[in-house]
Amino acid sequence: MDQNTESQQTISPDDALPSVEPPSAGFILQLFVVPAVIVAIIVAVWLMFTWLAHMGDNPSTYINALRRDNEARWQAAVNLANALRQPNSKFKNNTEIADELAQLLQDELEASRQSKSQADVRVRVYICRALGEFNIPNGLPALLEAAKTQTSEADVPVRASAIEGIALLASGPAGEAVRANLKVASTLVECSTAEDPAVRTRAAFALGVIGGAEAQERLATLLKDPIADVRYNAATGLARLGDARAVDVLAEMLDPTRVRVIERKEDELAQEFKRFTIPQNALRAVEKLIDANPSVDVSALQTAMQPLTQSENTQLSHYAAQVAARLADRQPAQP
Repeated sequence: MDQNTESQQTISPDDALPSVEPPSAGFILQLFVVPAVIVAIIVAVWLMFTWLAHMGDNPSTYINALRRDNEARWQAAVNLANALRQPNSKFKNNTEIADELAQLLQDELEASRQSKSQADVRVRVYICRALGEFNIPNGLPALLEAAKTQTSEADVPVRASAIEGIALLASGPAGEAVRANLKVASTLVECSTAEDPAVRTRAAFALGVIGGAEAQERLATLLKDPIADVRYNAATGLARLGDARAVDVLAEMLDPTRVRVIERKEDELAQEFKRFTIPQNALRAVEKLIDANPSVDVSALQTAMQPLTQSENTQLSHYAAQVAARLADRQPAQP
């Protein structure tokens, strides 16, 4: 018998298999305990979001959730803002919840002097958005205060959101009451001088919404702002008011070559977005301008608009052709 045959005979099946050992505590932990914990977390998160989603039946539940110092409060703020955004929301005329939410924003502004956490800032942003969705102006004083309050850079998103809230109120059923408040125009003018471009951009938009002599003159000044978004919001605001001073900046917005220069510092996605939205917004503004001021000279706009009628973007080229036809066919008002 050779050596290989002898070797095969001396190896039994039991010798070929590893020894069987009882499972360790670590193995049991990985196999059973860890998955159970993961499942428990998933269930807890699902229950939390289900609870938040059903807050809509009781307005006070939102406020109570927002006053709690926990991680779920920002989601309550998001849900409330979304609920108010619905056209037929029963909250929009609820004075009680509007007053409570306004007081909550005031409390948050006071707390913001000490707390600048991202979660707290996010809550304040969504409270401002929610207050802007009401049909009643109860939240206006708190929004005006939030628009002016800044102790650090962390307050900038809250200021911007508060200004957006004011513009929303002014464009809705509460618009007359908003415009009648003398503090609105002065506050927005003050915000339009802010160092941060995000605040100035929102202020320019809101000034165009509220209108009035003070707002109109400030918008004319903002046409020279070094930030393009500020200039463009100022121009669209003036166009809405029928002010011919908007024409030059509107022509800039209609010129694709100028838009590309502005976009150079932005990422590709932002460039593509602005390449479409800036001319589109300009075309809308041109229509508003001639509606508000039929006698305005639009020859510069007609020239600037022609390249857009040949745009590779079909939607944009069709819209440009439509507006160009309106300009060509319009009948100026008789002096």
